[in-house]
Amino acid sequence: MSAPAPVPPKGPPSYRIQSLGYRILVAALRMIPSFFVLVTLPVAALTFVNSRGIAIPISTFSVTAWGIALVALGAARYVLRPTRAFGPVSIAASTVGLLYLLYAISLSPYRLTVPSGTASIVAGYSMFLELVIIVPALGIAVGALVTLEDATAPTERLAFDFPA
Repeated sequence: MSAPAPVPPKGPPSYRIQSLGYRILVAALRMIPSFFVLVTLPVAALTFVNSRGIAIPISTFSVTAWGIALVALGAARYVLRPTRAFGPVSIAASTVGLLYLLYAISLSPYRLTVPSGTASIVAGYSMFLELVIIVPALGIAVGALVTLEDATAPTERLAFDFPA
């Protein structure tokens, strides 16, 4: 009868995490187009429409506040990706996105009245946003699963997210 084979020693980790400075730099660079898409363009469009005498359905302050929150949480997610805080920050980012969509649904339907006329157009967009809510809802579920995985096996995810 032969003896069981010895367990091979564990080698070095099979992942390579970028430095914190690099992650901060990339997060800052990713914030530029995100800020442009989530804050600058919507605020410019709403300001343009409002300057033409058409009532806007949402305030520019709300769009700015929600957009900045989403951009900041997106950058934090990128920086914290190799840490245990990635799951909770992902849940927070998806929750803010979900709340923003719920706030937008509360403003539906929108009634567009032509400034110098009697005609009006009603646009109901709540069903579309209800479908879009699936995305942040899945993000919350994924964040919860990542949090659970990081609690049970702290470095298991790193080999897939940061291959060597």
